[in-house]
Amino acid sequence: MMTNEALKLFGITPTSISEQYPGQLSLVDKIILLDGSTGETKTVEDKSAIQGWLNRIKLITLYPDENQEDRSGFRFRISLYEGESKKLGFIATAINGVYYQPNEQLYEYIRSLFEEQFGRTF
Repeated sequence: MMTNEALKLFGITPTSISEQYPGQLSLVDKIILLDGSTGETKTVEDKSAIQGWLNRIKLITLYPDENQEDRSGFRFRISLYEGESKKLGFIATAINGVYYQPNEQLYEYIRSLFEEQFGRTF
């Protein structure tokens, strides 16, 4: 476990999806969703749906987890694309190899998108 001071020394500070995205979120034109329980994927290409969802999550503040030890498994994986180029992939509690404290608001937006796209309850 790392203290908040140690996390800061390694440059791990609170962040958001919009801060982690390497470019402009408004250019995302495809999202690939992966159900970690089954391996099933769904692709979202409706630009309006994509931008609406990103606008809801992009500024949610994520706080680093003091425990940065590797973990395995995930329920939901989201990959953001511009054309065929994957720009950012993340799970509800990790982005770019950094683990964040669970955020109920982000989790609910992710779960809701998965339920809408997969047509079942998660």
